[in-house]
Amino acid sequence: MLTLAVALATLALAQTPPPEEGLPPDMVPADPAPQPVPEQSPPLPRRPGSSSAGEERAAAPLEAPAEVFPAPHQLSLLSAEPLGGGSAALAWAGWSSLGIMYGQGITQRDDLGASLDFDWSKTELRLGGFYRRPLGTAGPFQMAGRLGIGWLVNFGSEWIHDENHRDRGPEVAPGLSLSARGAGGIFSILGELPLAVTVKHGSGLLFVPRLSVSYEASLYDELTVGVRAGAAYRAGAGDAPLRDGMGELQFLVLCGYQIL
Repeated sequence: MLTLAVALATLALAQTPPPEEGLPPDMVPADPAPQPVPEQSPPLPRRPGSSSAGEERAAAPLEAPAEVFPAPHQLSLLSAEPLGGGSAALAWAGWSSLGIMYGQGITQRDDLGASLDFDWSKTELRLGGFYRRPLGTAGPFQMAGRLGIGWLVNFGSEWIHDENHRDRGPEVAPGLSLSARGAGGIFSILGELPLAVTVKHGSGLLFVPRLSVSYEASLYDELTVGVRAGAAYRAGAGDAPLRDGMGELQFLVLCGYQIL
């Protein structure tokens, strides 16, 4: 029995691992050096009142684009195109009148202007103003309404018309213009219905409906040249001058200038 106990103790001691011997200092593995942690750059400071692009897109309200009529490169006072806030002048000479016209765009769509026309064959002067506003399109043409208001003075010369006499009075002239761009310029058709009331020798009426066609093209950036041809019929009542009914023809050379 004693022999069995001694044998078991000897077996237990043989299975116990020997103690670790110390290694030399140069063979001891060194601990790995800690890797540096990259520093994060601080956010850039914002200017007061600024916001990111995403915030601006989120905050900006959606608005419908406004209808804008930009000023065209070539401006015309006879066409249906508005001046778009610009201004222009037009002068003409030929059979049978001399004249000048100035127009200013008071809005992107509305134009106001003044005109002076002298019919040298009848020695008849018209001085007044006009208003123009686009109305839309008619096929390939732009369309605009016009309204002229002025003062008519007939100086009564008889060197061409023997039955002419002096007279004067107010005149109103509604009209409609059509225009289209082509061939490097602007083609325009202008119809007007002038009605004058004469007051010097008793009352009288003059009605002179007329239709004209014109073409204007740019000669330089601000300067335009063109021609205008038209026809009219003059009739009246009362004591108006040249009231018996007569046809009229017109051929004019045009010169325009874009001021602004």
